Order: sequence, then structure tokens, then C-alpha cells
Amino acid sequence: MNNKLTLLLIALGLLLIVATVLIVRLFQYKRQIKEFTKRINERLSADMNQPVTVEYFDKDILVLADSLNEYTGMIKGKTLSIDKDRRMLKNVIAGISHDFRTPLTAAMGYMQMIDKNDVLDNKNKEYLHISMEKTAYMKELSDSFFEVSQIEANTEPVVFEKVHLTNILSEQIMGQYDWINERSINVDIRIPEQDIVVDSNIHFVERILENIFSNARKYTLSYLYVELSVSENNVLITVKNDMQHVDNFDVLRVFEAFYRDPARHSEGTGLGLYVVKCLSEKLSHRVSATCVDDIFGIVLTMVLPE
Repeated sequence: MNNKLTLLLIALGLLLIVATVLIVRLFQYKRQIKEFTKRINERLSADMNQPVTVEYFDKDILVLADSLNEYTGMIKGKTLSIDKDRRMLKNVIAGISHDFRTPLTAAMGYMQMIDKNDVLDNKNKEYLHISMEKTAYMKELSDSFFEVSQIEANTEPVVFEKVHLTNILSEQIMGQYDWINERSINVDIRIPEQDIVVDSNIHFVERILENIFSNARKYTLSYLYVELSVSENNVLITVKNDMQHVDNFDVLRVFEAFYRDPARHSEGTGLGLYVVKCLSEKLSHRVSATCVDDIFGIVLTMVLPE
């Protein structure tokens, strides 16, 4: 009887040891799986060079880790290849766009000379003016392609400097005088007298504002609102204008390349606000758009220096 009890106790003890070992291994596997998941997420989101490591030298775990490292290494190689091809394509597009600009500019010059010489009859003048409009559009499209390609292909870090927004915005508004006066636009300008300074790049900021006002020129019907303001730690440049009601206008897509007002068939390339978005991102600024009751607005947000 004692022998049977002893054997039973031994068996129970062995089962308890086996169960404990299995439970410990189970927790080890679960912990290793969580670690795998963490490492994979790190590699996919940020550091593709960070290897998947193991804490428990089980054969199957080691094989899985090697396979994951090999797979993510392959993804890294393909990603680098795609990025290289993308940069090459952008450089090619920039080169082609640059080559287009010279003959298009020459063609425009010759057509303007013909127009000024007044040697054509009315019908041929009409044809000439149509040709001039189409050539001018091709020139604008080529210039936009070149600018976008240059921005996207340029991986050099942005040079930041102190940018005096009050002066720059005032100068940009003065540059809009001709079309505002010609079309009798009702203008509401709110720029504070004090100098507002941010850390940015003056050339990029000027280009952003040029494109925002160019968009306003194309779409404004009768009202233009411009404001420079400070809210907490941010500086905001707000430009609003009324526009023709368009049923299919999608304000969420205005910063996409080649998106244009469905009601507009001739003017603009659809790249102006895309350039605004690209340059804003390079400067770590934020740009957003709204459309309420046919009032379209763009807000450029910059952080005040500490």
C-alpha cells in the first residue's frame, strides 16, 4: 500500500513538473511572439536595420527569426530600389520639363511678334490667339512639372532662417493689386502692425504664398479675405475667397496633384496647391482647406519659435 502511494505521489510530482515546464515554455513562447511583433512593427515603421532577436534558443524559434529577418531584409532592398527608381524618374521628368521650356518660350515670342505686326486677317488672328493660349498653357504646365519634380527629387535638408511674415505677406498682397483692382474685388485685410517672425525658409514661404494667391486669382468672384494671426504657439495665415458654386467640388482633394475645379476647363494646371502642400511638408508647416457656403479658405499654420 505504501509503495503504491509512493508511486502515485512520484507520478503526481512528475506531472506537476511537466505541467510547470509546459506552462513556463508557453509563457516564453507568448513573450517571444510579442517580442517578434514589436520588432517587426519597428522594422516596418522606422528602422529596417533592426533585426528580430530571440531570447529563447529553441530551434523552431530560431528558424522563424531567421525567416523574418530574411523577409524584412528583402522588403528593405525592394523599398530602396523603388525609392531610387522614383528619384530617377522625377529627375528625368524635371529634365524633360526643363527642355520643353526653351522652345515653348521661343514659340510664344514668335507668335507675339506676328500678333504685333498686324499682318493677319481677323480669322487668322483668332487662330493665332488660340494657339498662343494653348502654348501659354503648355509653358505653364511645363514650368509646374519642372517645379514639382525639383521639389520632390531634392533630398537636401531645408535651410531654416528667421522669416518676417508681416513684411512678406504685405508684399504678396501688394502684388495682387492689378487683378483685384481690375475686377473690383472687395478686400478685407487683417495684418497686425507688430513684426511676426517664424523659423522657416523665405524662398519656400514666398512660393507658397504666390501659389495660394494665384489660386485665389483664378477662383475669386467678388470677395477676398487675408489674415495673419497668432493663436497660442502657432502663426496662421488665412486666405479666403468666394467662388462659383460647384456641385462636384471636393475640398478634401484640393491638395492632390492635377485636381481642378470641375467647372474650370481652361485656366490652371492643378499643381499649384499640390506645390503648396509639398513645400509646407518640407518646412514642417501645416496647410488645410475648407469650403463653407461657397467660401473657400486655405490656412497655413506655422509654429512660433520658442
